[in-house]
Amino acid sequence: MSRRRFVAVLAVAACLATVRDSRAADPEIRAGIGGAWRVGAWTPLEMSWPSDGALDGRRVRLAAEDPDGQFVASPFVPVIVDDAGRAAAAAVVRFGRASSRVRVEFETAAGAAGGAIEGLAVGEPIPSTTEVVIVFGDLPAANRALRLVDRERGSSSRVVVVTDASATAASAMPFDMARVIVVCGASVPSLPDARLAEIDGWVRAGGRLVMLAGESAARLTGTASSWLPGRFERAVPLRRVGAVEAFARVTGLAERVPPEGLVAPRFVGPVGGVVEAAAVEGASSLPLVVRRAHGFGTVTWVGLDLDRPPFREWPGSEPLLFAAIEGREGKGADTAAAGGPRAGDLAAQLRSALDTFPSRESGRRPRVPSFEMVAGLGLLYVLALYPLDWWIASRWSSRPWFAWVSLPVVAAGFAAAAVALAPARGLTGLASCVTADVIDIDAATATARGSAWAAVMSGGNDRLDVSVAPSVAPLVTPVEAAVSWFADAGGGFGGMDAAVAHPSLAAANYGYGGSLAELSGVPIAAGASRLFEARWSGGVAADLVESTLAGTTQRTLAGSISHRLPFPLEKCRLLHAGWLYDVGTMRPGDRYDCAAGRGPRSLASALTRRGAVKERDATTRWDAAATDVARILEVAGFHAAAGGHGYTGMFGGRLGRLDLSPLLAVDRAVLVGEADPSIHSTAWRLGARAGGAATPVAAASSLVRIVVPVAAEPSP
Repeated sequence: MSRRRFVAVLAVAACLATVRDSRAADPEIRAGIGGAWRVGAWTPLEMSWPSDGALDGRRVRLAAEDPDGQFVASPFVPVIVDDAGRAAAAAVVRFGRASSRVRVEFETAAGAAGGAIEGLAVGEPIPSTTEVVIVFGDLPAANRALRLVDRERGSSSRVVVVTDASATAASAMPFDMARVIVVCGASVPSLPDARLAEIDGWVRAGGRLVMLAGESAARLTGTASSWLPGRFERAVPLRRVGAVEAFARVTGLAERVPPEGLVAPRFVGPVGGVVEAAAVEGASSLPLVVRRAHGFGTVTWVGLDLDRPPFREWPGSEPLLFAAIEGREGKGADTAAAGGPRAGDLAAQLRSALDTFPSRESGRRPRVPSFEMVAGLGLLYVLALYPLDWWIASRWSSRPWFAWVSLPVVAAGFAAAAVALAPARGLTGLASCVTADVIDIDAATATARGSAWAAVMSGGNDRLDVSVAPSVAPLVTPVEAAVSWFADAGGGFGGMDAAVAHPSLAAANYGYGGSLAELSGVPIAAGASRLFEARWSGGVAADLVESTLAGTTQRTLAGSISHRLPFPLEKCRLLHAGWLYDVGTMRPGDRYDCAAGRGPRSLASALTRRGAVKERDATTRWDAAATDVARILEVAGFHAAAGGHGYTGMFGGRLGRLDLSPLLAVDRAVLVGEADPSIHSTAWRLGARAGGAATPVAAASSLVRIVVPVAAEPSP
């Protein structure tokens, strides 16, 4: 072997050793809840590695890919070294691709991002179109109950069982992927207070919790005790289980009950919420299934330990849990239409509706060129080059050099036609933005949440700095805000589950500033658009709403309501149970009395715009291609009440958290109104580094919804 070859072999071996050593030092990555994470959802991400002291006291940030394949870095988070000598860092990110990679960026002494490690694996994801039910505890009935849910709704669901009791403490959004959370009472003592607080915050923000606590209810304290329908008094024996069998619609439980009976909790005084099942023991009634509001979400309490005998072997546990998740009254409301294929979701339709920009001259939305038009123009251009140009040069003209003149003329003519066509279709102009937002106010807890979307189009290659904040100050005290990209679910072109990243003309990594409310350096190409979604939560003034609303025996409303928002509400409607009251315009301080109106009308008929056609009721079919943003948000906000998948042929997708339909079935009413387009509940700050600020030219919709408690009986 020559000396030169020997040196080359040593160099290759040294490189391999260096790579091996560096990979051995790569951090361990843990993503999601219970080892599971879903594409498109906010996901807690934890990193740990043996500490060598080099990063002690420093900060890192974790990055995941967006649907375009660009890394989006989290804000810098501190590195914490535990007693075992391991360093750890935690952040929250959104994975925009099923094949997402994780990138770790280390902070330099100057406070900027320095070296990085890429290509770290985080396990197989859950597709963005799959709904997730998280279970705390050992509950075999959960998987079988979810199969009933999928068969009823036409959905695709997955159960994630959480055995790790640790909390992330990285954000208040670790359960963003969940549609429902089921908590077994026996598992609560092993959960830390931070984890229980995360679950409670998720429910109050609009989640749905199913709490299974019979005998275990006696051991619930703190946050978990607030999920019970009342203050626990004592445990009592339950020997008559006919009410349980009737609720599950399955018999055979009575033969499995031990002689001493089951154990169920008794509460002090009446329980809050709607009692859906109760047993009679002696002279009193013992509630067993209670559904009630908890902030913007709902808690369904089942006074039975379904994770313990005799329920583990009873076949009725699956339909009982199914009824607790879906509800008896609402069963079938979100049923898939027979034979109807799933055509995307409402979030994708909202995205398409926002991704159009009005012309500055006419103010009208542009008509996006169809595929047929683009293909036809391309074919015409090819035909103009050959055989038309060839025929003119070779047959009509006796001078071959004429082809050097005709070819540029044809190319210039088509280019001029394309330039002239763009203004006619409203596709030109400087940077512009279209926004839509929804603000929800809970009068019972004096809290508010905001949901907002923005579509930005740029006239040139640029980078955007994007930030959001509540803009109804001083009524709102912000608690948490986050902004991120807005993309379609599924495996279609540009979808988050697509095998290949969506091709982007502006390929560059970007990240967050000091918080999740500030995106910095988002690349955008000339003539292209970027879509963003944002959310925030906070507190409001306790006297913002005055209400004496109460329910009647006919499940209608009595009493009155008024608001003190700093702006009037147009086209107000009051919703409760299956009824809708037309209120009209409500200025600050105006009072609406339910007895003074013309009476309620069917909520489902109003949402679906059902009318008489040839002396028969006919529902206006949902147009999946419609671009009316206000209409999309109206239906998404009460999707289940409108008929759900059976009416629209779609699921809610990312808009599912807006659906307040479950609150209408309990002791809540919702006042819905539209604010003036100039009033935004969410302030977007969009700074284009090269071309100046992007000025909003159109506000598509600004919807306000106020959730109000309803008393059991009319006030005297």
